[in-house]
Parts: sequence; structure tokens; C-alpha cells
Amino acid sequence: MKTCAIDIHHHYVPNSLLEEAKKSGKHLGVELIEKDGQKSLSFAGSPPFVLHPELPAVDERLKMMQDSKLAMAALEAHTATLGYRLTGEQGENWCNVYNEGIKGLIDRHPDRFVGMASVPLQDPARAAKVLEHAVHDLNFKGGYIGTNVNGTYYGTTDFDPFWAKAQELDVMIVMHPEDVAGAEKMNPYGLKLICGNPADSALCFGYLTYSGVFDRFPNLKLCILHGGGFFPYHLGRYDQGWKVRSGARAPQAKMPPSGYLKNIYYDDMIYRLDTINYLIGLAGVDHIMVGTDYPYDLGDWDSAKKVEELDISEADKLLMLEGNAKRLLKL
Repeated sequence: MKTCAIDIHHHYVPNSLLEEAKKSGKHLGVELIEKDGQKSLSFAGSPPFVLHPELPAVDERLKMMQDSKLAMAALEAHTATLGYRLTGEQGENWCNVYNEGIKGLIDRHPDRFVGMASVPLQDPARAAKVLEHAVHDLNFKGGYIGTNVNGTYYGTTDFDPFWAKAQELDVMIVMHPEDVAGAEKMNPYGLKLICGNPADSALCFGYLTYSGVFDRFPNLKLCILHGGGFFPYHLGRYDQGWKVRSGARAPQAKMPPSGYLKNIYYDDMIYRLDTINYLIGLAGVDHIMVGTDYPYDLGDWDSAKKVEELDISEADKLLMLEGNAKRLLKL
């Protein structure tokens, strides 16, 4: 297997960002907490989020990429570190510092990494501004957002300034679950991540499609990680809901959710070959990319190798490994 794959699901927290939080945290609205050898971040007094020790890692990251036959990775924030609880101004400052830190690693390894912009989506107009700066001035290849903003999903026009900018710039937005609905019920067994993450992506998909976001922005490109969450596997239920709901419950969208699959892209981080094959049948081989979820233990370091194991043509394998990502990231 040759090393050519591009990882579209790859988390990174720059050490420079943590240093800035330590130095200017009060101004930024961010607190860096160091205790018992662990580092945590708190935003506007929120409960601290404990950082995985390999989130800032570089050497370990490069070794993993070598072992997993990954040629490149798209660097993305951890969603819990996007700082949605901050004010719009604080969020803009924080995301700009974050993006500059990502740019620092890209500058050191330009052949291994590309950047996906952190944006302050609690203030959509500022988020559009930060995205434009990252794309035009830092040469970032897209944006990175959560499935909701402090519990608010994308079912209103409030977020339209951001969607409009993403469409204007013709860049893909990668979406990852965070602050998942019902999380308080999912503490045992790690179900918040196992079940909650893909469920929140499915919930967000419902808001996006039923509310008509893709009618207003027909060229918007959205990558929903973890193989799209749960929605691809109950797409018929979404379509039936669009068909039978009426009155105040009626979806505002012009088409059933399946009519917007052209806008949706996926990683292949769903572990099983039979599930990946199903997703290929639903979405098309040209809508799926490699994703590892580095550095988390629920990730799949063999996601590129699984593509090689699929019973599809070599040309289709190459699309999934690198071609789709190159096209969407304009590499």
C-alpha cells in the first residue's frame, strides 16, 4: 500500500495557543488549568475540558501518519476548544490565535499538513470574517465547526452570514459533534462519545435539511464526520418525516433530506467494511474521504488501510484515499 491518503479528521491543539491562554487568558476569556500533569481549558467559567496529552504532539503525530500510510492531514481544533461560550469579540481573538498556531505547524511541515479554520460561530458575522482571513491570508482550505453552538442548532437564518461566506469562498466546512443533546443521560460506559456523538450529527442534519439551509445555499459543501453520524442509516425515516409532517411541524425545505446529499461529504471512520460499503452505495465513492480521529482511542488508525480492503476498483480507492480530499481542499 502506497502512502497517499489524506486524513480529513485530525485534531490538533498548538502549544502556542496554550501559551497564549496562560499569558493572556483573562483578556481572551480563557483559563488554562495545569494540575497533576494534565492541562485543561475553561471558557468563560465553563467546566474545564481536559486536553488529551497528544493533542499538541508533533513527533507522535508524524509517526502515526507514517505507520498508517497517511501522506497528509487536515488539522482541526478539538471541538470543545473552539470557545463558543466566549463573547463574539473574544471568540474572534481566540480563533485567530488558534489558526495562527495551526499555521505554525503547517509552515514547519508544508507537505504533511493543511489547515481548517476555527471560527467563532457564536457570532456568525465574525465567523465569516475569521474564515475569510484564514482562507485568503493563511491559505487554509476550509472551516471547522461543531454540530451546535451552546445547544442551538442550525435551524434558523441566524447562521446565514457564515454559510454565505463559506459558499462564496467555495470551501468545505467540516462538522464534528460537541455539547451533544442528552449528554447528561450518557455518562455510563462512555456512551456520550459512543452514542451521543453520531446522534448529535444526525440531529444537526435534520435541522440543516428541514430548515432549508441547502435551499438558500445550494453550493454549500459540508463534511459530517464519523461517517455522517447515524443519519445515513435512517435516511428513509428523514424522508418520510418530510413527506408526512404538516402544519406547524412541516419542514421548510423544498426537498426531502435525500435531495441534499450532493451537499454532504463524509469520512470513512465507521470501522466496518460492510458499513463503509453501505455508505458508498448511498453517498457515492466521490463523497467519502479517510478519517482517523487522531489522537483519540475511539479513532481508527487503519481507516486508510480499510479503503484498500474494499472490493472496489483501484480508481475508486484512489478517490477515497486522496482524490476527493484533493478536489475539495483544492490541493
